[in-house]
Amino acid sequence: MAKTITAALIQYRLITAEKQLLEQTLSGCLQVLSEVLSLVNPAAFGRAERARRYIHHVVTAMKLGNTWQYEVAAILSQLGCVTLTPETIEAVYRGETLTPAEQAQYDAHPAVASGLLSKIPRLEPVAWMIEHQNRPLSPQEEAEGGEMRTGAEILRLILEYEQLIRRGTSRTESAHQLSMRHRNFSPKFFAALVALDPNSEESEIRKVRIDELAPGMILQEEVRSTTGGLLVSRGQEITPTVIFKLKNFLARHTISDNVAVSIPKSTLAFVKSAAGD
Repeated sequence: MAKTITAALIQYRLITAEKQLLEQTLSGCLQVLSEVLSLVNPAAFGRAERARRYIHHVVTAMKLGNTWQYEVAAILSQLGCVTLTPETIEAVYRGETLTPAEQAQYDAHPAVASGLLSKIPRLEPVAWMIEHQNRPLSPQEEAEGGEMRTGAEILRLILEYEQLIRRGTSRTESAHQLSMRHRNFSPKFFAALVALDPNSEESEIRKVRIDELAPGMILQEEVRSTTGGLLVSRGQEITPTVIFKLKNFLARHTISDNVAVSIPKSTLAFVKSAAGD
């Protein structure tokens, strides 16, 4: 009897360890995908990162379950843009008119991302949300989508909200415009948008040198090379990969040594401690 219990316990521990390993592997893969997007297409990644922060706030306020999948859908929503040139993406975000060929390529990016992600186990719902991010759902999709339908609708509205904010509309006015366009959507969603403040009192904005950058800071200006190429988008969170990239460009004297960042209190405390303040 004791041997049977011991064997069962060992088997349980092996299954638990394997599950944890798979979850950590999935998390690592998602991080790599988002980091690759940040390096290949900074403008697309910047938009995705802003959308992720907005969605985190909204789904928390709405008390939705499985919040991780909504955030993953946001951060990977622009993954298909790796097939597009940075110039095309920047033109889209500036509201410029594309050629018919460019527009067709841009319109296809959600399907490209969905095709890539659908091959990863457990990400099928996320892939579905991303594929439906730019279009209203059909009656059949409305009826069958369930949690995925909610995710796709939230992602679509958040991307509309991000676009309004980026073009200078206040967050309150942006939320109001969306509520007028989408009267049938949950009022809790729009209330959460009104309460969301990307520049809250929980952060401090300052100019820092490249070698003073720390993970967790948020860029408050675009970083471009001397030739005009976009390296990192405004609103992007600083990661070790971003720091490494900027230091490389600084070593080649192709960017300025100072950037404006907002510093959350937790990161600010670390920075002050490291500086001996």
